[in-house]
Amino acid sequence: MNPRRRRLLFPALLVVLILVAAVVSFTRDADAAVGADDEDSPVDSRVVSTVTDSRIAESSGLAVSTVHDDLAYTINDSGNADVVFAVRVSTGEVVGTTTVTGTAWQDTEALMLHDGRLWVADVGDNLAQRKDTALYAIDEPGPGDGSARSTRYPVGYSDGPADVESLAVDADGRFLLVTKELLAGRILRLPADLSTDETNVPEPVGEPTLLMATDASTSPDGRFVVVRNYIAAAVLDATDLSLVRSEALPDQPQGETVAFEPSGGSYLIGSEGSPWELVRVGFSAGEAGQAAPSATPTPSASPSATAADQPGEIGRPWFVVVSGGLAVLLLALVGVWITRKDDD
Repeated sequence: MNPRRRRLLFPALLVVLILVAAVVSFTRDADAAVGADDEDSPVDSRVVSTVTDSRIAESSGLAVSTVHDDLAYTINDSGNADVVFAVRVSTGEVVGTTTVTGTAWQDTEALMLHDGRLWVADVGDNLAQRKDTALYAIDEPGPGDGSARSTRYPVGYSDGPADVESLAVDADGRFLLVTKELLAGRILRLPADLSTDETNVPEPVGEPTLLMATDASTSPDGRFVVVRNYIAAAVLDATDLSLVRSEALPDQPQGETVAFEPSGGSYLIGSEGSPWELVRVGFSAGEAGQAAPSATPTPSASPSATAADQPGEIGRPWFVVVSGGLAVLLLALVGVWITRKDDD
C-alpha cells in the first residue's frame, strides 16, 4: 500500500466503525422498545462514582483489587504516559499513580490482576501492522505514588498482526486475548508458561464471540469470562469458552472496560472520555431468563450454562448476518473510495 493510500485508510476505517456502532446501537434500542418488560431487558446496574481527573481521558483498561478495599486500577490507551492510576471505586478519586519503566507502550488496551501481579496488555493495533505487541507485568502497586519496573512478554500471531483490546484468563489460569473485529471476535489462548525471550504465540480456542470486543474479565471463582463491546456483554464458560448468555449493557459514551469485583456478584464497566462513570452491573451465574441480579455486590450462585439463541440476544444469527453484511458493504465502499483517491 503506497503512503497516500495508507494515510486515507485510517480515517476511512474510523467512519466504518462509527457507522457500524450506530446501526448496532439502533438495533439494541429497537429491541429494548419491543421487549422492555421481558426477560431480555438489561441487567440491573447503577452508577457508583464519576472519575473527573482529566489525566484519565482515555481509560481503556480496568482491574479491581482483591487486596486493597475499594480500589481499582486503570490506564489510558495510545499516546499517553506509561502510568497506572489507582482509583477509589466509591468516589472516583485518583489515590495513586505508578509510573511504569522498562516499557515502550504504544497502544495499551487492557488491564488485569492475576497472581498478585498487574498485567498491562499493549496489544492494540488499529491498522493491523504492529510487530511489537506484548504483555507487561508489575507487582500490584496499591494506593500512593511511585514507580515500578515491568517485565515484558512479547506477543505475536501465527496469521499476522491483529487488533486486540481484551485480556482475561480461562479456568486453568491461561491468558486469553480477544480480537476486535467487525464480524466476530476470535478468542486466542496464550501458552501456559510465558516467555520473556521468545514471542508468545496464542492459539485459537472456543467459538467466535462479540463483534468489536473492547475488554474482558474473569470472575473471581474462575468459572466465567465476560467479554464486552460498546453495547453488550457475552458471558462465557471459562472451561470451554462456550456462550452462557448475552446481556445488554447500560448506555455509555464509549464503553471500553470491564472488571469483576471481588465478590463475583458484580462487575464494573467504564468508558472513554472525561469525566467518565464507573457503573456497577449485577452478575449472576444463573442461566439466561432468570431474574436480573442486583447491582449491589453479592456472592454468586451456582453455575448453570446454556447457549441458546434467546430472543433479543446480541449474538443471534440474524444480528450477526445483518451486521456482517453491513460491515462488508461499508468496507467495499471504503476500498473503492481509497482506490479512486489514489488514482486522482
